[in-house]
Amino acid sequence: MVIMTMPVLYGAGWAGNWESIRQTMSQIHSISAIFTQKKNLRILARPLVSTGRFYYHAPRDLRWEYTAPIKNVLLVHGGKVAMYIWVKDAFTRDEGPQIEATRIVMEQIASWLRGNFHDNRAFIPSLTQGNPPRIILTPAHHGLRKLIKSITLTLSGTSGAISTIEIREPQGSSTVIEFSHIALNTPLSGTTFEKVR
Repeated sequence: MVIMTMPVLYGAGWAGNWESIRQTMSQIHSISAIFTQKKNLRILARPLVSTGRFYYHAPRDLRWEYTAPIKNVLLVHGGKVAMYIWVKDAFTRDEGPQIEATRIVMEQIASWLRGNFHDNRAFIPSLTQGNPPRIILTPAHHGLRKLIKSITLTLSGTSGAISTIEIREPQGSSTVIEFSHIALNTPLSGTTFEKVR
């Protein structure tokens, strides 16, 4: 069991090249973390801030749970996606049309968590050698570029880990997600990805 309280998603061993990143990430079988998400909109003076919990189990089970200010849960298990929203003191399943788009996005995230940046034809990856180093994902198709300008994964300069995710939109809006209280390769209950609780 590896527990990290600094804001990193992956263990030490990153050597600054794609193969090292893939090998390091492929050794991670589970992740649990707390996240803070800041949504910056041009029409707002201050960002919209949300907090929650994130869970991952290889190869592609995910739980993305917002706990404040609004509760909702996204579960990905066995290739199926379920979304739940908090209504009148209980979670209600959301059957909206965005489910299929959400499933595709979650597949992309699971692929990145395995270190598979070049297997994805939707984004073109590039690696910057800065302090801290970053992986920049640029949409490969015109349709996607209308929604996303770029996704930047910031790596920890000491451990080769991902500390933040920044999603930039063409209109100038952006979303920044910062992770903390990370536990790597710890046992997770099978119901984590199946039940809202």
